[in-house]
Amino acid sequence: CGSSKENNAALPNLCLTTRAAMGFACHLHPFSLSLSRSFSVLLALSASGALRPSLADVLEQSALARLCENSGHHEQCPVTLLQVDSQVRSRAWNAAPHSAVEQPSSLQTLGRTFFSTDPAATADYFVKYFQAAYVPLPACGSALRAAVKVTVAEAYPPQILVFIGDSSASIGTWNATQTAVEAAALIGDALRPGGSAYTPWMDNHDGYHYGPFDGSSVLNISAAIESALPIEVYGQNIIRSYVPGTLWTVEVIYHDLSPDTKSQLEALGSVPNPDLCRSPQNNPSERPGWLKATYMTSRPAVAAQFMVDILGAELTANPYPWPPRENCTAAQWVYFPQLEFELHFVQSLEWQTARFSIEEQVQAMSGSRALESGLFHASMYNSLVFLVDSLDPYLLRLKARSMPYMLMHFDSQQYALFMIIPENAITIQLRSKHLSVEAQISESLCTEDFGDMLF
Repeated sequence: CGSSKENNAALPNLCLTTRAAMGFACHLHPFSLSLSRSFSVLLALSASGALRPSLADVLEQSALARLCENSGHHEQCPVTLLQVDSQVRSRAWNAAPHSAVEQPSSLQTLGRTFFSTDPAATADYFVKYFQAAYVPLPACGSALRAAVKVTVAEAYPPQILVFIGDSSASIGTWNATQTAVEAAALIGDALRPGGSAYTPWMDNHDGYHYGPFDGSSVLNISAAIESALPIEVYGQNIIRSYVPGTLWTVEVIYHDLSPDTKSQLEALGSVPNPDLCRSPQNNPSERPGWLKATYMTSRPAVAAQFMVDILGAELTANPYPWPPRENCTAAQWVYFPQLEFELHFVQSLEWQTARFSIEEQVQAMSGSRALESGLFHASMYNSLVFLVDSLDPYLLRLKARSMPYMLMHFDSQQYALFMIIPENAITIQLRSKHLSVEAQISESLCTEDFGDMLF
């Protein structure tokens, strides 16, 4: 970015590196101001339009963190930093030029794909406890697959869940089956009475509002109680359960249960709240049923910024301290207002053990290098799936940033676009029937062919 000869003992020059949508422009803003005024100047620069996106690099830089921490607005730092970035980014997308990168076509939540050691058992779990219905899939040789549809409120699209068992699902030193078995053991220990209470694997979960909606609820609590389903109950209104055969759990937020029902649930597994340092000012989405997707991450800010830059999400405040603090859960959240849907990227370093490291696990299962070589990595079987009108704007954004992707085309005349969030081993999948930009199409996998059920 350059350098400045002006220095201040209290505050070094802060170089705000910004990136335009289709090019790079670097701007130097030397702040020779007192710490008490510096953060106000940053806000003023944002309001005037002087700052251009992206603040992704800045959010994690210690310089800006110290600026905020010492500005006299310590308690507002996590919220304000996100608001500044969101405001700047909003102006930038509305300002010219943005070259060939179009605004994103309409997004719709579709569901998930999971790697599962036993797809049939995973599907049975959702049918028994989540009011789901089995959905047929096209034949795929000897591959084991199963699918279900979870429907809650008629005004919202159902959630399609596809479970895939692939005995060859290993790349390099990472083995999907072995990892799923190890994760199941750690999660099982956390869910048993007197166990460890939590593991970072449990940060991988979808969140649901219990309901009832349109006369039905998401979770069959009676079935859970009758079968003594291993669960955790904490934080006044949270139920956590393991999804068999996978790396995932589910979280159900409940309200207005009868005292007797609540007592029976708590008897199954009441534990202290594992979300350390969480503040009470939490306003989760009010969307009925499926309201969020949450991930174990090693770089939460990178993941959040990816969703902003590529999928058009908005950064939003969350109840965890940021920058991360020792022995505290850290997180970055994004929100899709038109969907009333959130993504939470969580870093629970305080729940690591001598035998489990988030960073090491993420590196081991990252499929980024495989994707750069045009290979489908086993970890990509775990994907969050959206339905879009066209893949064009998303491909253009990925190409503009030289990010790897994989594109498949199926007989049902639908395309699947796979991308991996850098440094986090998180796969996003977009499905559409429209593609007009030039892009290389990889050999399709029958394990990812879901027929016409998605449209």
